[in-house]
Amino acid sequence: MRLVIVASNWPFPRHTVRAANVVVFELTRALAAQTGMMIGFLKVSLEGEPRADADEVAGLAALAEAGVEILPQVTLPVRKTKGSPFIKLLDPKPEHFYPYVDQGDVIAQALATWNADALMVPWSEWLTAACSAVPVLKFAYYGNPDHKTGYMRTMHDRKLNGWSLGYVRLRLGLSRLEHVHNHVMRRYEILGDVAANDAAYYARRGHPNAFYIQNVWIDRFGEGWRERRRALEQRAPLVIIGNVGKLGGTANRYGLEYLGREVLPELRKRMAPGTFRIEILGSGELEPGIRAPLEGPDVVFRGFVPDIDEAMLAAHVFLCTNNATPFKVGHTRYLHAWTLGSCVIAHRDVALSMPEIRHEENALLGRDAGDIADLIVRAWQDDALRNRIGSAGWKTYLMNFRAETVAAKIAGQLKTIEAAGDHTKLFHSVTEE
Repeated sequence: MRLVIVASNWPFPRHTVRAANVVVFELTRALAAQTGMMIGFLKVSLEGEPRADADEVAGLAALAEAGVEILPQVTLPVRKTKGSPFIKLLDPKPEHFYPYVDQGDVIAQALATWNADALMVPWSEWLTAACSAVPVLKFAYYGNPDHKTGYMRTMHDRKLNGWSLGYVRLRLGLSRLEHVHNHVMRRYEILGDVAANDAAYYARRGHPNAFYIQNVWIDRFGEGWRERRRALEQRAPLVIIGNVGKLGGTANRYGLEYLGREVLPELRKRMAPGTFRIEILGSGELEPGIRAPLEGPDVVFRGFVPDIDEAMLAAHVFLCTNNATPFKVGHTRYLHAWTLGSCVIAHRDVALSMPEIRHEENALLGRDAGDIADLIVRAWQDDALRNRIGSAGWKTYLMNFRAETVAAKIAGQLKTIEAAGDHTKLFHSVTEE
């Protein structure tokens, strides 16, 4: 099978911040090692984007060395969506929300030159839409449904700032986006989503082959995390990583609000002042209503941290409360923490998105804020527990979330659908609905 990875991000290995670039690189590299697969890589850019920097060029060279054929870059003109707000609400169509959805011919021509049998788009909303009309076997490696983040952010803004007429307009627009998005996604013969709850959502909306597929991350240290952690961890105070990534991200806003309003007061009841410190890693600013409950000597906003691995290795606990909220999604940050042997503590609803995360096995999962605070205290008091959970998390990563494992599943799905033979018929049936 001749498979082209069509990406909006440059492949970039061995980086701890640019998650999308890491995923693109790792999956492309691992797919090239699959038996019976020939892999091409096509970067699709928009006019005005910066050229690949030295690290990104090195990423392309590393893929070429691994046997990937680098196709000539495709650059599309910058466009705006078509249609008036009234038309978008009354009779929504893909071009009203996805300005590049009619650029499939340009991408198809690039693939035809290479005699591609199939394409895969990893983690790009606009490019997934643009490739949806390319008449080859298509695999969408996807994250959140496109309307979901906007809907949840709108709900959060309403909670923080009150009701407004703009809220009603946004809700209506997002409902139309949801309808169009599902129509576009049904053009893909295969839809692998990195959150189990979102995969189930697509299946309920009529996608014929939507399923949960694991995310991927990189293991930078192997067994070496044990020695590095021993060298960096201090006995006291208890250090908790309370956030990674941009503070203004939708999931982080929800999670940090829950941390400040729910978990922190419970933790302060259980631990004396000066015995713990929560470190918030990530650039940007928070809404005042989210930041205020987090103020105090036991919470430190560190901003962007150049060596995030060192910060996480020095911490006793990796806490993520994002999935304690209504916004339940998959995150690479759990995998990142596992590769560093971190003791992961979270809300039990994280397993709705990533079922491999299991209480008392590779994480400590709480029912509510009080339970989460109890687990933090328990982990602080029990070095053996933290080590056991961290070791099990690392082993779970090795078993389920390495690029080689996920690439084998992708290749298997593609070969199964290709062997069935009717994928072009399926494509025409869903595009004509």
